[in-house]
Amino acid sequence: MVRVRSISALSLICALSMALSGQEPAAPAKAALVEKVYVDSHGIVHVVENGGTDRAQPKEKDQVSCSQPKASEDKKTAGWLVDFPNCCTSYPISLQLLLYQPGKPVHHLGDGMLIADWHFLDGGKRVAFSTNTVHGDMAPHYELHDVDSGRLLSHWNGHLNAKSPNWTRGLTD
Repeated sequence: MVRVRSISALSLICALSMALSGQEPAAPAKAALVEKVYVDSHGIVHVVENGGTDRAQPKEKDQVSCSQPKASEDKKTAGWLVDFPNCCTSYPISLQLLLYQPGKPVHHLGDGMLIADWHFLDGGKRVAFSTNTVHGDMAPHYELHDVDSGRLLSHWNGHLNAKSPNWTRGLTD
């Protein structure tokens, strides 16, 4: 009996065995892509992956609905805003931006303020969003995140002007 001491040794033995038997190694599975993202009449987000698989996304605690669903240009990510009840308005407001990539954990982004606008950048590698007060335009804030990790890359506070970073262009406050 041969004992294998590591995963890499096992992989080598399998590869040699397949080569000697004339078998081709299986091609790595292609990552699922996002073909479409939409919100149904019950406020549930659905992500349709290549091949037609429609994945209904679970509701967040206290979620009322969702809005602004988008797929990234590279089709690797879907994003949407989650709307929650607000004590001071008669309507729900968007407080979270969720980013979904097939087979990966969902990223929850937001700073606790109303998310006014968002979009993907660099073909889907980064995402930017703007937040503000519900009424009054008192505290515009902008964030730029890496899509794969959700990590904050940059932020900007205040109204947009000539000194604002390029990644804030196209966002409303």
